[in-house]
Amino acid sequence: MKLNLGERFIVNNPIRAFIQRRIEGPMLKRMAGFKSYPLCLEIGCGTGLGAEIIVEQFGAQRVIATDVDPDQIKRAKKNLPLRLKEKIEFRVADTMALDEPDNKFDAVFSFGVIHHMEDWRKAVREVSRVLKSGGELFFEEPLREFTSIFTKGSMLSIIATHPAGGMFSFDEFKNELRNNNVDIINIKHFGNIAIFGVGRKQ
Repeated sequence: MKLNLGERFIVNNPIRAFIQRRIEGPMLKRMAGFKSYPLCLEIGCGTGLGAEIIVEQFGAQRVIATDVDPDQIKRAKKNLPLRLKEKIEFRVADTMALDEPDNKFDAVFSFGVIHHMEDWRKAVREVSRVLKSGGELFFEEPLREFTSIFTKGSMLSIIATHPAGGMFSFDEFKNELRNNNVDIINIKHFGNIAIFGVGRKQ
């Protein structure tokens, strides 16, 4: 799902970048099961900052960063620092149908992306499919109690729109991960609003 104008502003502004680099990245790193992750996939890469964080904070030697929106991929390529050009590759791709082989990645990262999918369960299946056995999924996601106030047609949909197919509770998310051989190994709840965590594929 492509972002609307409000969501583009949220994703592409310096406050979001500061929070992602200084708060979200370190928080997820503290939850990690390993010191480094050589080959990583980022879904919904936006400006490309997440891919930089994956290299700098998670020890990735190579990151394939994807987004369904070609404009975001162009922006990410433009923003990519020269020192990281050999480590990060940006591609247009749909998380619900990844053009990647099974069991490829040491880690997959979703910085608040799965809830944007038209079918979040399909995205989880694809993420699990391309993750190696023993590989880890890093996620930060808002839950239904929060995303439901941004449904299409609501007054807040001007700011952000979340598809009905992308809404889930924590239990639904946890169970779907488990159905796809991914067990949550570390989790932090922010009430019923959001979750930050790491899952490991069996």
